Amino acid sequence: MIHSMHRRADCRAGWLAVAVLIAVFGATSAGAQGRPAGDPVKWDQARVTQYATELNKAINEAVHQVRKSPTQTSLQQRQTWYDMKETLRLLENSSGRLQTELQKGGSAEETRATFDRIDSLRRDAEESGRKSMIPAPVLDALVNAGAIHNQMRPYYFGKI
Repeated sequence: MIHSMHRRADCRAGWLAVAVLIAVFGATSAGAQGRPAGDPVKWDQARVTQYATELNKAINEAVHQVRKSPTQTSLQQRQTWYDMKETLRLLENSSGRLQTELQKGGSAEETRATFDRIDSLRRDAEESGRKSMIPAPVLDALVNAGAIHNQMRPYYFGKI
């Protein structure tokens, strides 16, 4: 009985975490799919490079938290968990690449493909988040990375 009550509480906490993840990632991802053109924002190399450095650090933290977290117990949850780990690995590589290119002076045009790749991987992570119970430390790291990514968007897509 007590085990059952803990399991229900864990389930509710997991669904709450998924709802928060969807709220943070979903608002941007839904708008990103159509790539709406907003009012152009003047490119600020130093600021965008700083955001890319912070984004890379935040994604590295998310990867670290995933590695520290226990593997999911159910078979379906485990596969989703492994999918999310792989998506985060790709995000880590892409964010590192974006940071390096911007530090070398890469423009919005030159780094746009990498930024778009991060955006696509972010949607993949969001989808995995809908299917999996994400531990709080992982969720916090992902929310932080999403907030930084949102700060970069106007430099690539304009301000809506």
